[in-house]
Amino acid sequence: MMLKHFNTHFLLSVALVLTLGFVGCNIFNPTENARVSDKDAPALTYEAYMHYQKSEYSEAREYFEKAIKADPRYSEAWFGRAKAVMNMQPGLNIFELASKASIVDGADAMAALMTMPDSEATLIKNGVDSVLFYLDPFIVRDTLGLTDKKVSFKDFADSYSVLQIIKLALVVRSVNTSLNDLLTSTEDFMAIDWSNLDVEEMGETVKEVTEVLASTATAIKTNPELATTIVKEFIPDTMEISDSVLSANIDFFAEQIIYVNDAVQKTDLDRTEIFLSIGNAIDDDGDGCVDEEIPDGLDNDGDGEIDEDMRHYNSYVMDIDTENPLNSNPTKIREIQVIDLYKFVDIDGNGIYSPEDTAERTFVYPTREREEEGKNAYFVFAKDLVWEGDTTDIDARIANKELARLDTDSTNIKYDLKWRQEHIGGCWNNYDEERFKAWFRGRAK
Repeated sequence: MMLKHFNTHFLLSVALVLTLGFVGCNIFNPTENARVSDKDAPALTYEAYMHYQKSEYSEAREYFEKAIKADPRYSEAWFGRAKAVMNMQPGLNIFELASKASIVDGADAMAALMTMPDSEATLIKNGVDSVLFYLDPFIVRDTLGLTDKKVSFKDFADSYSVLQIIKLALVVRSVNTSLNDLLTSTEDFMAIDWSNLDVEEMGETVKEVTEVLASTATAIKTNPELATTIVKEFIPDTMEISDSVLSANIDFFAEQIIYVNDAVQKTDLDRTEIFLSIGNAIDDDGDGCVDEEIPDGLDNDGDGEIDEDMRHYNSYVMDIDTENPLNSNPTKIREIQVIDLYKFVDIDGNGIYSPEDTAERTFVYPTREREEEGKNAYFVFAKDLVWEGDTTDIDARIANKELARLDTDSTNIKYDLKWRQEHIGGCWNNYDEERFKAWFRGRAK
């Protein structure tokens, strides 16, 4: 995700928000007392700001914390504390980062983050982590309506996005991955290419990457117009996507990241790949179905897992009405179209291949009914699937799916088709022995 061009206004704007500006701050001591009451949040914030102006960041932080204790709703104190903490961090200088990111002879503007010495990169990442440590609880309170809203997340969502992108660049750098590898797009769509995250090599880092991306996505949803501008800066030259398409897709782009991260964080590390192997035309989770889900935060096949083994992003059609935009909901998928990849893929294992098998790409209920009436989010093929075992014990079923997923050697099958039908069910009930043998092709590791 390299910058195609750069001007200092981009990161300097971060500095203006995080190091200079003080949105809506009361700069007058309302008590005019030499000794400020520990119960007077505005006065304590004023004192903190005075120390801040004199670069006495440690003292400023102490006063901001007193103000928060005096009034937990006082947003200016929360925001001020994060700014003070940022200025206390060695190696975290936004102006310096802006200077390093300036283009020299066409050099990539983010290359500095990828090529700087490890010691310097560690300082910057630790500094960003420290700032986010204090911003994140403020954002949670703001989202829940527990602040006075004089400063809100929307006021600094763009800056927050940049901090998260800087952190992401440094996280993936540690496993020799490029941000450029994580973004994919067509003329009318943009998505994260999760398959370029090597789970085996990255280990626990993969969860950190999805979490950072999800935090950035949350900021994008909070202020989509500003975030769209930022995302454009990070789209490589090789990816041509128009402003209108980017704007129309930005909400769904953010939503899919959040859904994937939510699933990854809830599962064991050795099973995370079932949420990241998207559109590979393989049964990744061991339920016999192939690329059966979509990124909607819902269970599309009724097996108890959400957003596992998702189909290729090119098959999604968002709920966008160009003739009547008010009818649009760009965070939802309206329908699934048949792309070349799925013309010869039997998603539900019944021996019928797309596009003949419309049940594999048609929802039981249309988008609006699924959302407004709380209908199930199943595809038609999943409506009558029978999942064996105690339906309330989802963990047991997932454990059985895991056994099937890892049983990939056709010369030494541990769990035959009958076992899979009896202990998992679902799409396995559609298989015959011939299709069961075909399931193993190309899987042995």
